[in-house]
Amino acid sequence: MIWNYCKESDKAAALEIAASIGKPLHYAQFLMGRGYRTRAEIKAFVAPELASLPLPESMPNMAKAVGAFMRARERNDTVAIAGDFDADGLTATAVLSRILRSLGYKVITSIPNRFSDGYGLSVKTVEGLKRMGAGLLVTVDCGVSDAEAVDAANALGLPVVVTDHHHIPPVLPSAEAVVNPHLGGGWERSPMAGVGVAFMLAWAVQRALKFKGICPATSKTLLVEHLALVAIGTIADLVPLTGVNRTLVRHGLRCLSKTSWPSLAALVSSSRLDDPNAVTVRDVGFSLAPKLNAAGRLGSADPALELLVTEDPLRAKILAESLDSINRYRYEGQKKLQATVMAKLEAEGGACGRTVVMAGEGWPRGLLGLAASRVAEEVRKPTVLLSLEGDLAMGSGRSAPGFNLFSALSRARELCLSMGGHSEAAGLKLKREKLQAFKEAFEEAAALQPEPPGEDELKIDLECALDDLQPLRKLVRELEPFGQGHPAPVAVVRNVSVTDAGPARSNGDKHLAFRVTDGLQSYSVMGFNMAPRLSEVAPAMDLALVYTGTNWGHRDPGWTLLDLKRPGESPCPWGDSWRAGENLRPAALELRDGAFAPVTPEGAAAVRERAGVAEGFDGAGAAADAADGSRPGAVGGGGR
Repeated sequence: MIWNYCKESDKAAALEIAASIGKPLHYAQFLMGRGYRTRAEIKAFVAPELASLPLPESMPNMAKAVGAFMRARERNDTVAIAGDFDADGLTATAVLSRILRSLGYKVITSIPNRFSDGYGLSVKTVEGLKRMGAGLLVTVDCGVSDAEAVDAANALGLPVVVTDHHHIPPVLPSAEAVVNPHLGGGWERSPMAGVGVAFMLAWAVQRALKFKGICPATSKTLLVEHLALVAIGTIADLVPLTGVNRTLVRHGLRCLSKTSWPSLAALVSSSRLDDPNAVTVRDVGFSLAPKLNAAGRLGSADPALELLVTEDPLRAKILAESLDSINRYRYEGQKKLQATVMAKLEAEGGACGRTVVMAGEGWPRGLLGLAASRVAEEVRKPTVLLSLEGDLAMGSGRSAPGFNLFSALSRARELCLSMGGHSEAAGLKLKREKLQAFKEAFEEAAALQPEPPGEDELKIDLECALDDLQPLRKLVRELEPFGQGHPAPVAVVRNVSVTDAGPARSNGDKHLAFRVTDGLQSYSVMGFNMAPRLSEVAPAMDLALVYTGTNWGHRDPGWTLLDLKRPGESPCPWGDSWRAGENLRPAALELRDGAFAPVTPEGAAAVRERAGVAEGFDGAGAAADAADGSRPGAVGGGGR
């Protein structure tokens, strides 16, 4: 793995910002490296407020969508919500249905069955909802590529509002309104999940009703409470946690951590989290969302939706436990399918081209995306896996680093009966007879994209001494939540002594564990799925560690091993001026009245003279927190 160090920012500019916000220099440098270069930008990013959200009416076509809802209200029409069977689609359906009911609308919902209905909005679903009395149909997390189904609704006299976040096809469906961040207005800069778009629609309807004076007094609190569901769907769909998404998720995790809803309380309880009162992005991504996804992967997703909307604590507990069992079964099936695919790939001579496209008779459709993701990680190539059923091939694709999957698949669109998705993941259906032509077209499209790196790259944000990890952990908490678009910081510690290396005593000896010391401090370190690299461990190592904020055991610093090298194999281009003990000295602080305090603007020049050394990402953060009245961990990550 290549260690790719972030470009060192302008120290003078970073020092001015660090002084103005009362934080260590490398706190400012880290954020500047993420593109936040002014005090105002950093403040807005670190502590985004709900009041800073753009108004929902600024999203393209939102006014038209709200108009359709106001007409439905006047006619007392039933609103039908057509969602999707993944965690994003389920939370989007739950958010919109719960809020609309609270606003006085009559609502029915429909979630497709992956096996009998396929992806997206179908003509069969439209016809069924019309028979159930729908007067307005709204899609969430689907619809933008379902022009045929929208045309069928129009033919039945059923108006349609499409809300979706997937990439725009060449021709939009003929709906009353198509609400999608990719249509522009600045929303495309931080693409939202389907649940985020659904929340914006609900908010816009609430605002329109409030303007008319027919909105419940509790509607504002109602909107905020639903951010817990928005956070789950947004994290699950792996959209960038920047901009609007960061604001929604940051506040949503706080709501989730203190929820009194029977549904979410049961989901959290069944997941056995380390700290259910401080739910994290990792908790959602690895525990909560997989349970919601599991039902739709193996059968009907209706139990997952029922869980999200029920107010009955006993029913919620039963549903949550059922989803937990389904998810365990899903995990075993996923491992089996992945092993089958890898064995088949090896038998066919391995992954020789730029892409991997494999198909098998009756492969479980609901597990194809997960298996494709694991195969893509292992072979480092975009992967499409398809289930052969009769004369059809239906499947899912997952991307590889630096590869735009949707762009490549779009060049093979004419071979598909249906196709949709985004740069990282996609679903498709084609005739079995077109499979070979699809493989060739996908390979040709891949050749038009940049060559992948010969070795995985690991972006390094900073270097620090071993005894900086704990204080650094407290400071970095302020920058949560981390995720897509805003990954957790990666730090390198140099030339530490390693002892007691071996497989961890859990999970089938897959993980690597050892103790490290620099003579002053000693910690336990865990490397997930790194046990095969035990032979590389030497008495002295350089370690690349990623912030997790989670204690895996005694004397765990809250950082997890990502890679390791022999000392000197990957030298730092920044030099040695601020390593080891030197970085224990405060950087953007000065000594006043016997204590460290934030540097005043007048004192910045004096601090700059000292900036050649000791500009550490270190315990100075704690002093700065005390000086400005804040506490470590008060911002982000659900208030951890």
